[in-house]
Amino acid sequence: MGFARIKGPLVSRIGQRVRYSTPKDVEGRGGQPALGIIEDEVWQDETLNSSPSRALGSDHDWGDYSFFAQLIRWDDGDYSIRLGYYRRRCGEDWWEFAGQTTISSDCLTIKSLLEKTLARTEWFAKDSHEWFAKGQSSGSR
Repeated sequence: MGFARIKGPLVSRIGQRVRYSTPKDVEGRGGQPALGIIEDEVWQDETLNSSPSRALGSDHDWGDYSFFAQLIRWDDGDYSIRLGYYRRRCGEDWWEFAGQTTISSDCLTIKSLLEKTLARTEWFAKDSHEWFAKGQSSGSR
């Protein structure tokens, strides 16, 4: 992380330009970066985006994670959906784009993945996860 920092509240990215660097093998064949614009977005918890930074809770506290889904219109007219997150370290007043772990694909692929994920109802059963009982709703490992 480090190339995209946002100081203070994390605000909407709608209208912002997007650039995906060309993979080396594609670049070697003459491929170009993908360029587009964020047309729409949703956040898992928008209130977290404007909340004050919090103190470190323990040595294992990874900070705050704000998860999003964005609809991207590429300059060639195609669309894709990107799932990703920003991270804010405890005690710091800036969010960092965590692009190394985003998922981005055409809309039908993302729809299929999310439908298959949501169909795994046992993954979402409160009794099956200790972290539900602890009330942890943010963070990532």
